[in-house]
Amino acid sequence: MSGLVVASLVVSVGTCLAAAATETTLNSTIDGLASASVAQNEAAPPAVTAPKGEFLFSNERFHGDPEVLWPGFLKGLRGFEHFYEPVGNPIYFESPFNYTGARFLYLNHQFPEDNVLNGGDLNVYALQVRIALTERLALIATKDGYSELNAEGLPQDEGWNDLAGGLKYTFYVDPEADFLAAFGMRYQGGNGDAEVLQGGCQEFSPFVSLAKGWDKFHTVANLTYRIPLDTNKGNSIFQWSAHADYELFKGFAPMIELHGLHYLDDGNRTPLDIGGLDYTNLGSNDVGGSTVVALGLGARAKFTPNFSLGATYEFPLTNSDADIHDGRITVDFIVAW
Repeated sequence: MSGLVVASLVVSVGTCLAAAATETTLNSTIDGLASASVAQNEAAPPAVTAPKGEFLFSNERFHGDPEVLWPGFLKGLRGFEHFYEPVGNPIYFESPFNYTGARFLYLNHQFPEDNVLNGGDLNVYALQVRIALTERLALIATKDGYSELNAEGLPQDEGWNDLAGGLKYTFYVDPEADFLAAFGMRYQGGNGDAEVLQGGCQEFSPFVSLAKGWDKFHTVANLTYRIPLDTNKGNSIFQWSAHADYELFKGFAPMIELHGLHYLDDGNRTPLDIGGLDYTNLGSNDVGGSTVVALGLGARAKFTPNFSLGATYEFPLTNSDADIHDGRITVDFIVAW
């Protein structure tokens, strides 16, 4: 009888030891898997958002697109890199895209011969800066630079342009529909040099912008209302621009643009029947109700997600002698984050 009891005890102890060993092995395996998972997560690099679209030389950004300070800062809104930025009407044709970048601008504007300016031209050298503060909010500096005025009816001179800047917010984003929209507000100071027709008028200019894509075909549009702080010193002006392009091959698209400007009222600062278009606000006393429409043809080449070059030539569709537009060449070079 005692032998059976001893045997039973031996079997029970053996069973308990086996169960304990199995539990220890299982716990060790679980701990090992958990440690491996943690190590793998710690070693995994941060996700990088690949640029949408293709480019002439490289589809890679010159940086790893790191997160700086907080989400969206400098990066802005990714996923719309396949669009092509407009070129013409660079001061007021603000697109809805949100990114950080510097835009170098050269503009040659020709004056008509049969009005008070008697022909000649204007050369503008400028730099625009945009800083994405969040994914949808941006700080924009859209007007500055230096001008060379060579109008036959005015003394030849050169000087600094007015400064303008503001905020832009992309309020609607639909990547699946390839559509986005933004609104914003700019303020322009009257700090520029009068020798190049700058200064004398401060403006607010609220705007709304839209962009829609269909595969390789893209459109961008903008509406802007220019409101002088003093209606005696400046004209109230409504402007609109429309852009369309088609990507012929990766990173290159010809474009067509249409720009319209409507003088809504008269000022009393200058006794003129011509206005200042998008270059200046003269406060002319005989332009209310007049309209200028210009057509632009050009192209943009996107070398990488960070660098692109664009150019257009514009010519008026309305009577050129009725204002100061007889042709314009615009060239830009964009360096984007």
